[in-house]
Amino acid sequence: MVVLQDRQLLDEALALMSNNLAEPLRTGELATYLDISVKKLERIFSRFKGILPARFYRELRLQHARVLLLESEQSIDAIGQQCGFRSASHFSRCFKEHFGRSPRGERMFGEPSDAALQFCVDSPKLENFRVGVSL
Repeated sequence: MVVLQDRQLLDEALALMSNNLAEPLRTGELATYLDISVKKLERIFSRFKGILPARFYRELRLQHARVLLLESEQSIDAIGQQCGFRSASHFSRCFKEHFGRSPRGERMFGEPSDAALQFCVDSPKLENFRVGVSL
C-alpha cells in the first residue's frame, strides 16, 4: 500500500516537473504541492529513480532541450529559456556537462535518438498538475 502511494506521488511529481519545464519548481515547492516533506520526496526519488529530484528535474529539462535542438528551428537561447535555464551560458555549460557536447554541436552533429524521441511520448502531461491551474 505504501509503495503504491509513493508511486502515485512520484507520478504526480513527474507530471508537475514535465508541465513546468520553462519555470522549474524548487524541490521544496514540489513537496508543498504534493503535501509531503522534502525528505519524503527525496526518498521516493531515490527509491524509484536512483537520484534526487533536483538532478532528475535538470536531466528532464536537458532531455527536452535536446529534442528541441534536434527537432526545431528555435534559437539555442530560446530553447534554453524554454527549458528553464536563465542564461545561455548556464544552459550551454549544463548541456555540455550532461551530453558531452555543446548545444550548437548537438544541433550540427546529433541525430534524434530513439531515447530522445521516446522522452516526448513517455513524459507524463497531466494538466491538473500544472502550477497555477485550479484543480
